[in-house]
Amino acid sequence: MNPFPDETFLALVPVPSLASEPGEGGNLTLIRPKILSPRWAWLLRMMKKPAFRVKLDARGTAVWQACDGRRSVAEIAQAVAEAFPGEPDTTLRTALFIRELARGKFLNLFHRPDPLS
Repeated sequence: MNPFPDETFLALVPVPSLASEPGEGGNLTLIRPKILSPRWAWLLRMMKKPAFRVKLDARGTAVWQACDGRRSVAEIAQAVAEAFPGEPDTTLRTALFIRELARGKFLNLFHRPDPLS
């Protein structure tokens, strides 16, 4: 069984692909269209509620705001650990959350460009 997160995953750079808006108590709400395919996007105009709204807690908001397209998953986990000291398994929890955001198409994961190229 491979341990998660491995070094390859921790080196990935998450980039948000969807919008967010201010929510309650300074936390964010992510907005994800119910249909992501451009081919079927015309259906969104016909829907009463064309988007999912996902309310984040303080920790989720910190992770989302740290996903700036420059920092790796490991760097984001470190920033979250500093913002929420004393929480156990910060790296694992942050990596799992980022993985689920990627699976839900809220963000994309990229390899950092090689600085030597």
